[in-house]
Amino acid sequence: MITSLKAATDILRHYWGFDDFRPLQKEIVQQVLDGQDLLALLPTGGGKSLCYQVPALVLGGLTIVVSPLIALMKDQVSRLKSLGIASDAIYSGLRPIEIDRILENARFGKTRLLYVSPERLKTELFLARLPHLPLKLIAVDEAHCISQWGHDFRPAYLDIGDIRSYFPKVPMIALTASATREVRDEILSRLNMQSAIVIKDSFARPNLRYHVIHRQDQFPYIERLLIKSTGTAIVYVRHRRKCIELAEWFTQKGISAEGYHGGMDLKNRDRIQEQWIKGDLRVIVATNAFGMGVDKPDVRLVVHYDLPPGIEEYYQEAGRAGRDGQEAYCIIVVKPSGADNLVSRVESSFPEMTQLRQVYSSMHIYLDLAVGAGLGETFDFDLDGFAARFHLKTGEAYTAIQILAGDGWWVIDDSALRGSTVQILVDAGTLYSHQVADRQTDQLTKALLRGYEGLWTTPVHIHEGRLAKYLQWEEKEVIQRLVRLQALGLVEYRKPSTRSQITLLRERVPESSFTIDQKLYAFRKERALLRMKSMLDYLTDEAGCREVFIRKYFDEPDARSCGHCDYCIKQQKSDQPFRSKIYSLLNDLEGITVRDFLSRYGLHDQTAVKQELRQLAEEHKIKIVEDKIFKGDT
Repeated sequence: MITSLKAATDILRHYWGFDDFRPLQKEIVQQVLDGQDLLALLPTGGGKSLCYQVPALVLGGLTIVVSPLIALMKDQVSRLKSLGIASDAIYSGLRPIEIDRILENARFGKTRLLYVSPERLKTELFLARLPHLPLKLIAVDEAHCISQWGHDFRPAYLDIGDIRSYFPKVPMIALTASATREVRDEILSRLNMQSAIVIKDSFARPNLRYHVIHRQDQFPYIERLLIKSTGTAIVYVRHRRKCIELAEWFTQKGISAEGYHGGMDLKNRDRIQEQWIKGDLRVIVATNAFGMGVDKPDVRLVVHYDLPPGIEEYYQEAGRAGRDGQEAYCIIVVKPSGADNLVSRVESSFPEMTQLRQVYSSMHIYLDLAVGAGLGETFDFDLDGFAARFHLKTGEAYTAIQILAGDGWWVIDDSALRGSTVQILVDAGTLYSHQVADRQTDQLTKALLRGYEGLWTTPVHIHEGRLAKYLQWEEKEVIQRLVRLQALGLVEYRKPSTRSQITLLRERVPESSFTIDQKLYAFRKERALLRMKSMLDYLTDEAGCREVFIRKYFDEPDARSCGHCDYCIKQQKSDQPFRSKIYSLLNDLEGITVRDFLSRYGLHDQTAVKQELRQLAEEHKIKIVEDKIFKGDT
């Protein structure tokens, strides 16, 4: 074991440049190299990926990593390859010949880490090759996706445990950043990890200062926070358009900022991320697409402009601050309508059965599939075109499609949201001169400006077919003219780098026979509403210490007040009069009943006064005997 751990440390130093593991990382790597099944609960920034990537190289052979996000798999594989580590990924949308090539390379030892989406594990092609793979380790990333109690349930995760029947002696490691007790228990049960060791880091982050600020003037207030703070910062929003809007605001105020969201092409995202990591860019305004796999130690401020849907998501995003152990601030700036917006957002993510049935039927009409057809087939898919054809709102259509994917009907490639994008690169005067000089340029640019907002500031998703219909042109003519506008330097026009695709996991059934697991759907909705309620509760003064609230949510009942969140600071300021009054009274009297003392305060203060009395009694500064307060021993 000593030799194996030394080899692991050498590999860590050689490929990643770290001299040693963090304490919990070392313990996890030791157990994995010993062949022990293990569930690792490491908060955001705990370096989870190294816990299986390094053992994969020590053990040799092949490590299969089950991961739920195609974008994250591609990113991990890209980064591993840049380090010279042979890696690959299998996910929905790849052609059988591509999958066959990847599995052949893995079979003959040409691949060390193979990332696989959970849906691919059940395909005939994968199962036929699985017994012949030189498997040494199974890693399940984002393991909370296996739990119906969790915030990101994926039905396909329920079948991961079946791999054990092929390789009963191969160790398995499951990893997640946030899991309540119910989620942890379900992970162990579903993955057949009855004898697994659970290694759990505390959810305490003593260097983080959690604050909740209620403000109507969010933009100016966040601007002031950024001006007062030092180091780099992240501002989280929930909508892509808001990313650009806020970033533009900060830039105009002299704060270097850029927006970051999942609709951007990978090259642009990498550029922004790299600038931010180097410190050339101070602020990233981002959706939750930003942060996975990013380990920047000196983030001093994380601000939430929009409310996340639950404490799990908030803890993960806020936890990207202060990874160097130095003081950092995690601040929610919530306006009066913020809570109502969150309620509306969560409730709208669970459409009625009639809408799900409509989308199911429309999808098969769109794909031109008869009843009984479609099982295992992959099709190109245009979300905007689908929504337009069936008179659906794009956002609502996407929500329903994702729910049906979650119920196991199909898989949507992440790029389904991406279409072509256009951004105008010149000022209005320059554009006008080209409009006057060329009639078709005038027609096309006016159609763009009438049909889409934000073209001057950000790449905006467009639909060439809609433009063609509006202009009464052929679609290929629209594309040719857009390419010409780009050649003239007037716009940036980008076609999607990958095809948007949908892979059907079941054959089409008659509409009358279509159903989903409604009991599970209702359960998922109930859990989502409960998580939302916890998020809303966190925003109130009744929540008490912010850190205590978070830690108790994750089953750490012995958490003590942090002393530096906004609630604790307010309490310390307001507590002094209570203490002074107690000491003054006890100097004048031999004692006073708790009831008489409380009667000196209004009802709105009494909870805080009682809490302070208990605290003073624990510190032995007062004694409470038979409901009467006396001086303490100190």
